[in-house]
Amino acid sequence: MSPIPPEWRPDETDEEIFAEHTWLQGAFLGAVAYGIQAILYFMLMHKLLTARKGANTRRNTGLIIYITTIFILGTLYVAGLFEFTQQSFIDGRNIPGGPNVYEEIMFSIPIDMLANVGMVLLSWMCDVINVWRCYVVYLGGHVPALAVIAVPVMIYLASVVLGILFLKQVGHTSQSPWDSSGVNYTIPYYSTSLALNILVTLLIAVRLAYYRNRISRIMGGAQGRQYTSLAAIVIESAAIYSTFSLLFLVPFAFGHPLAQLFLQALSPIQVCSYNLIFTSLAEAVFADRFNITHSVPSRSRESVDQGDIQSGDSDDGDVRRLE
Repeated sequence: MSPIPPEWRPDETDEEIFAEHTWLQGAFLGAVAYGIQAILYFMLMHKLLTARKGANTRRNTGLIIYITTIFILGTLYVAGLFEFTQQSFIDGRNIPGGPNVYEEIMFSIPIDMLANVGMVLLSWMCDVINVWRCYVVYLGGHVPALAVIAVPVMIYLASVVLGILFLKQVGHTSQSPWDSSGVNYTIPYYSTSLALNILVTLLIAVRLAYYRNRISRIMGGAQGRQYTSLAAIVIESAAIYSTFSLLFLVPFAFGHPLAQLFLQALSPIQVCSYNLIFTSLAEAVFADRFNITHSVPSRSRESVDQGDIQSGDSDDGDVRRLE
């Protein structure tokens, strides 16, 4: 039994109150995810700024610019999310139907559009780096890398188009994901991003497993462990975002309020999953082996594909960047 006296409760149905719970708890969950995102960002920044100078300086500078841009966009997203939550639960609490109605029908106001635009831009930036990783690990193989990423690139372009349509939809009054009188692009957009994440992760994992088996057979199991570790990082990080995407999409497809709990944390969770990869590769245990991005040297890659690995190939040659 609730300790709150009935006369203190709002004049709303249990379903409306439950929906308000999910909106507010979703904002808290988004705050937690953003906190993790910020910690990972500063950890990675510290490692990149204190890295040895030399050949890696230019590459690390590019990575610093990239993760800083993502962090700024993530901060703008969370700022819009918090302000919108404040408006719905405090400033506009007397709207008929309560904060839940405010959250649903006021999706197009400027402060929430700040969060919506930031969310879509973050998704595009995270997805494109994923496609780039896939391209890099397939360079030098029997199958052209461009052929391998042809489908992921098409899915990514579809995601960009659907993201634009989604923003156009939610930018109009009475066109929020929960109150759309026309075509609702919410499920197609998020499903496309999820499909791209799963497909590219599988392609990368398969390629790394291939290298591991070839190198282990020719040079011994110890030499192949680095690819097992790298594949585990990629898969585990991708699984975090994929799980949250499904936790949002499935309830949303059935019109259940639980979707709101996971939607607000989805964007920072996606950023966290990618920052986990960067941060893990920058850890000391990987620094000497991968040198932040040292995963698949081109000469070793070609040798593995030909089944002829020379002992010096794993220590020199062109370093292909996995970011």
